[in-house]
Amino acid sequence: MKYFLSLFLLLSGCASSQIAAQMDYASVVEKNSDSIRRYSGFYNTLDMEATILNSEVAAAQLSNGIATYQWDDKKQGEEKTSLENRLSKEAEFFLSFFTPERKNDDLSRPATMWKIFLDVDGKRFEGKAKKIKLQLAEIQALYPYHNRFYTPYTVTFPVSMRAIEGKPMKLTLTGPVGSGSLNFPRN
Repeated sequence: MKYFLSLFLLLSGCASSQIAAQMDYASVVEKNSDSIRRYSGFYNTLDMEATILNSEVAAAQLSNGIATYQWDDKKQGEEKTSLENRLSKEAEFFLSFFTPERKNDDLSRPATMWKIFLDVDGKRFEGKAKKIKLQLAEIQALYPYHNRFYTPYTVTFPVSMRAIEGKPMKLTLTGPVGSGSLNFPRN
């Protein structure tokens, strides 16, 4: 009986520390995210939620990946190097996007009807969207607010995240269906 109790306490301790780590990760993502919903009367025209992939979110994702996939030291080093390269090369956002007409959900096409801008420090950068092709469970592990009705995108801008990090930023998506701006940090 005492062995059973010891095993139970050990397992519950591991589970509670993993749950605490997941809650910490979710709070980092929530703090670095913003969302909008647009309507025309009662008709939903546009929903979007985005997370800025700054140093804080990237470090939390690295820790989350280490815990989830149990990476060895070599894999951890590779992922950290990749993360540092991305932060110094470009600004990146995760975008969960929904519009009721599927034909209007074409952000990653070369001839898309949408424009995506990042305004920071008096400068405007035009972004490029790329559809994410991961399983829903993998995306939701990184971005808990994302659901199956939305399309996941990575939006990149030709400016180093390191150069603009800590400054107020506005991510704007605009097109004939509607437009909206997300603020980082949130107002």
